[in-house]
Formats: sequence, C-alpha cells, structure tokens
Amino acid sequence: MYGEIYAIATAIIRGFAVIPIRKGLKHSTPTTSALVYLAINTAILWSIVLLQHPLDRVISEGTIYFILAGVAAPGIAARFRDTGISRLGVTLTSPIVGTTTFISMILAVLILGETLTPIIILGAVLIFVGVTLLTRGGNQADWRKKDLIYPVAAAILFALSTNMRKIGLTRIESPVVGAAITSLVSLVTLLAFILASRARGSDAWAVDLNLRALKYFGFSGFISSIAFLLYFMALNSSYVVKIQPIAGSNPLFALIFSYIFLRDVERVNRQAILATFLIVSGIALIAL
Repeated sequence: MYGEIYAIATAIIRGFAVIPIRKGLKHSTPTTSALVYLAINTAILWSIVLLQHPLDRVISEGTIYFILAGVAAPGIAARFRDTGISRLGVTLTSPIVGTTTFISMILAVLILGETLTPIIILGAVLIFVGVTLLTRGGNQADWRKKDLIYPVAAAILFALSTNMRKIGLTRIESPVVGAAITSLVSLVTLLAFILASRARGSDAWAVDLNLRALKYFGFSGFISSIAFLLYFMALNSSYVVKIQPIAGSNPLFALIFSYIFLRDVERVNRQAILATFLIVSGIALIAL
C-alpha cells in the first residue's frame, strides 16, 4: 500500500512541476531546465546518501543498472520533455510523455517477465486513442508535427530507465542510493552532450543561466527531486505494473494545474480534456 501512496504523491508533484518549467522556458532553454533540475536533484540525494551510508556500501551489484537508467533518464529524457513543453505546450506534451506507462508495461513484460492481461491491453488502447486525439490538434498555434518527436523520445527513455531502476532495486539495499547514482550519471551524461555540442559550434544544447529563469527552474528542480525519490521508494515497494501506471497519471494533474496557473499561455480545450481523460482512464485500468 505504501508503494501506491508514494506513486500518487509522485504523480501530483510531477504534474505541478511542469508549471514553473513552462514559465522559466520563456526566459531560457530546455537544456538549462534539465541541467538545473539534475544539479539540485544530485546535490540533495547525495547529501542524504553520505549522511546515511558509508561509501563502501554505495557500490553494489545493482550499480550498473542505475548507471544505464541514468544515461536514459531523467537528464536526456527531461531535456526532450522540456523541449516538447517549449514547442508544443504543457497540455500536449504531458499526456504524450504520459505514455511512458504503456511503454514501461510492454518492457516489463519483455524484460521482467511480468504478465500482460486483457485489462492492461484495454488500458493501452485508451492511452493510444487519447494520444491520437492530442496529435490531431495542438494547444499552441505554431506547433509542428515533427516536434512530436521530443515528447515521444522522452517517453521511451523514461520507460527504459524505469525498468533498469526496478532491476537495480532488487540488487541494492537502499532506494536512496539507487536514486543518487541514477541522478549523478544522468547529470554527467547531460553535461557530456552539452560540451560535445559546444565543441561542434552548435547551439542545439544551449545553456542560458539567468535569474528570471533560474528562480522557476530552481523551484521545479527542488520539488521534482522529492518526486524522484518518492518514485524510487514506490518502485522499491511494489511492481512496475502497479507503480508506473499510478505515477503516470501526472498528465491529469498537469492539466488541472495548467488550467489554474497558465491560462495566459495554455489553451485547455475540450479535445485536450477528452484526450487526457482517456489516457488517465487507461492508466487507471492498468493499475487495477
């Protein structure tokens, strides 16, 4: 039961965290958002680890899985997600990234040997229909279909990372240690991409540190760090097929918070509401 509670809390915090990101992206870049988030996340998690665990117990059999998870997400995946938010808006990007649940379920069957039931299949169909509705029309007038690659790529990377984390958690003592290793590796991976981009003279991974954006990114990074740790605690307490669908309900909360806080930049129309309802309904069916 604790796992489900942690997962619900994760979904609520994730849904709210995209609001300050959206505001910060008016003044900076998606890469900056991901970098600030990971820097804060890594600092908080490693502070906890160093206070609670001796260094010789940090490295374990599960370390390699957290390294693989960290390469995939949150750093690179979060960067793609934030690019999607910048180009497509919250109410389009968040439900597409929410299909991480569907992808995670498939990977859990293939990698972890978990069971795919008729209810899970029905839930997957609802998710697919919801995403299809969303991609037929955006909430920003200037969005382009090719920009859909960003939230789609984010969903795939998040799903891969989830399954690697679950494998790692079966081989390590503390979920905090797993979260800290994943976050550190993800930060290093993101920095490598930034430096490689600069070496090529490209601004595709540009970093723009300014105070107007940092106050939003910093706040989002702090609360997202809480969600990150809660998610590891949830995975440590239950199965992917139970936890990921619940944690993946964050598009519902993103839609609610967008309506409350982003009325000036987000258009929450009937199609977006219906699509989000279908996606969350599918997630709920899978979680049963």
